[in-house]
Amino acid sequence: MIFLPFRRPLATPVRLTLAVLLLLLLGAGLLAAQTSAPRTDRFTLLYLAANDTVGVERIERTDSVLTGDLTVRGQPRIRWTERLHEPAGVHTLYIDAWRPGASPTETPLQQLLLQVRRDSAYVYTAPAANAALGAPMATLPARANARWLVNQSLAHAAWLTGRSVGDTAWFVFSAGASLQPGVLSRQGDSVTLTLAGLRSIFRFADDGALLGVAVPSQGLRGVVVRGDAAARISTTPDAPVSYDAPAAAPYTATNVRVPTPMGHTLAGTLTRPRSATARVPVVVTITGSGAQDRDESIPSVEGYRLFRQVADTLGRRGIAVLRLDDRGVGESGGNHATATSRDFANDVRAAVAWLRTRDDIDPDRIALVGHSEGGLIAPLVAADDARLAGIVLLAGPAYTGARIVAFQQRSAIAQLNRTGTAASRDSMFMEAQRQLESSARGNAWMREFLQYDPLPTAKRVRTPILVLQGETDQQVTPEQADTLAAAFRTGGNRNITVHRLSDTNHLFQRDTSGVPAGYGTLADRRVSAEALGLLADWLVGTLRVPR
Repeated sequence: MIFLPFRRPLATPVRLTLAVLLLLLLGAGLLAAQTSAPRTDRFTLLYLAANDTVGVERIERTDSVLTGDLTVRGQPRIRWTERLHEPAGVHTLYIDAWRPGASPTETPLQQLLLQVRRDSAYVYTAPAANAALGAPMATLPARANARWLVNQSLAHAAWLTGRSVGDTAWFVFSAGASLQPGVLSRQGDSVTLTLAGLRSIFRFADDGALLGVAVPSQGLRGVVVRGDAAARISTTPDAPVSYDAPAAAPYTATNVRVPTPMGHTLAGTLTRPRSATARVPVVVTITGSGAQDRDESIPSVEGYRLFRQVADTLGRRGIAVLRLDDRGVGESGGNHATATSRDFANDVRAAVAWLRTRDDIDPDRIALVGHSEGGLIAPLVAADDARLAGIVLLAGPAYTGARIVAFQQRSAIAQLNRTGTAASRDSMFMEAQRQLESSARGNAWMREFLQYDPLPTAKRVRTPILVLQGETDQQVTPEQADTLAAAFRTGGNRNITVHRLSDTNHLFQRDTSGVPAGYGTLADRRVSAEALGLLADWLVGTLRVPR
């Protein structure tokens, strides 16, 4: 996600799932005041979702340099340096990125340099070719963290140069693979950054010291901690994630390693009913876009664990579940940043092949459950594997990525530019489209996503299919469920079941509005019982589970 507070809006692609969390990072680097007296200031920023710590950032500030060491749950570690007093019109940010859990002695996976020179911005990455902003950065492993550091540094550059950008909309790259508009404005001691209708507010003391950060609609905040209390805060907030079965659960949970023909190993958890005395049916879960762990958790949406809930529900109904960290995520090997949807489909094929070698799994009762992009990947696998017993698509797309992105762009522009003319909104949309096309040329995942049409593949799928879709989904619009079903039937498949769930969003939460910015503020942030019940009932019947 990149925000360019200058004359020319540019954008850089990245596959994200933590769009809200982006609005917290590097609060310390934003708008640091210049002072005449030399000084060194050290403090810690504690990033909280409700009362849950999601990130810790150690900051050291001098007259000329800001440095930080940032750890966010589930994200690579970032160390950054920002130069504050360079020649007029020049502003520089350096970023080093390590894999999650890396030791201090490891070499960074990648390094990034951002330099703003008057009205232009340039990003250089290693090991990748230097590129003007807007060219590929897809190999950067730091994902959300580094993109937001760049974003905030550009905003900081605008402040230090005295530019006024409060009434101007600029294009940024945001979650869901869409270019969206943003606005930076100042009011008294506060700076507000609004991206696609989501406000992030930074408060400062008279001397420029940061007092706090807040994203009101998400219940997220950044708290400044100093002195002994800061020293006691761990710089590694990640507690080891437990994938064990709950106490007294009627199923076991075993951590497994799945080899792939591509050379990397996928880490996951296999849950299996305790009472099983013979081979059991199994479901393989497929995550949505972005670097996802096996639960498809979203740190900014407290308590949301889609596939953990699926595994628990199905485990109690006699069905095993294999859920996997994406390649390059968590404990899985491989490179997530360079992979496309077809590459992820190959990972799923490897998981299915591995399950068929096990003597506790019925090789003819294997089904796939895919969410969002996972709902695009599941038909890719099923079209070439008639042995699969069924597939479930949770908010699976029926349109090309280009069409989906266009909808998201227009929706975001309409939210931000409510008082503008239709002509001004059209102009913003055309610019967003131009920048997206330019960016996609250097990003393999984005290029494939924009061009891929799911319907020809759907016509080749012969396995039984369940399509679940939320009626308030504003990421994959609800009519796409019917479009998919029609394509399956056109290909000759008559075993199609469709359920469109009222007041249900893209995450299958109960939600009357479906606005992504509101996911984390819902009273109940878990997957709805209705969605889980429909899923389980269909799979029990399709996989012939004894009742």
